[in-house]
Amino acid sequence: MNSTSLRDLSQLRSLLDGFAAQHAAKRALHSPEAVKRLRHLLRELTEALRARDYAAFQRTDEALHRAIIGLAGVPFLLESWLVVWRGLKELHQKGFDECFTDTHSLREEHEYLVETIALGDEVAAEDAGRRHVQAVWFLLEAQQGASSGRTDAPLQRATAHIAFRMHCPLRLEQVAKSIGFTSAGNLSRLFRQQHGVSFQGYLQKVRLEKAADLLRTTQLPVVLIARRVGYRDVSRFGQHFKRRFGLTPSKWRDSR
Repeated sequence: MNSTSLRDLSQLRSLLDGFAAQHAAKRALHSPEAVKRLRHLLRELTEALRARDYAAFQRTDEALHRAIIGLAGVPFLLESWLVVWRGLKELHQKGFDECFTDTHSLREEHEYLVETIALGDEVAAEDAGRRHVQAVWFLLEAQQGASSGRTDAPLQRATAHIAFRMHCPLRLEQVAKSIGFTSAGNLSRLFRQQHGVSFQGYLQKVRLEKAADLLRTTQLPVVLIARRVGYRDVSRFGQHFKRRFGLTPSKWRDSR
């Protein structure tokens, strides 16, 4: 299957996963046993990731998504999803081997997906379902660009990477080398030239704006939103948020 077909199939899976997660969240608060099953599978998936056992990870990942679809309760959704899942097996293996040498971020993607469903938050669950598939495709494209020596549009690639991976630790030097295929100095210059801020300033702006969007459109706890946008320290998140928006996250949410 060529790269265009894989991209299209990946986009279709992204839509299906988002749809399934949204409908699963609708039913989660009234289905405690189903949610318990999701969390059990999440623990198994975490163990497979720690062992870097791809076969176990793939089995558990499929079982987790089947359970989400089962909870969603939409007729023919599983049959449609399985066709796409099987068509993307090549991409699954490639993504695991090449994009997730640090499996911490992959575990966090699945953890966030399960927690948004468990909380019954349809908007957050749909977003989580879509984005964890899109992130894999984006990272593979970045890998292909690196291997081909491509040097076009480093700023565009860096900003797209930030949008998909803002919940991960991001350093200028690493993003410049692995995503922008340029020097840290040049990428820093491009950020200041085009956006009027440093790389770190732009990253903080994007994180806080995404946090504001999640506060406005979801009922997720502030601590989970902080983690989702890349803050491990919720008090630091609160300080930065108040500095930008004039209110603490909780008060800002109440004022909407």
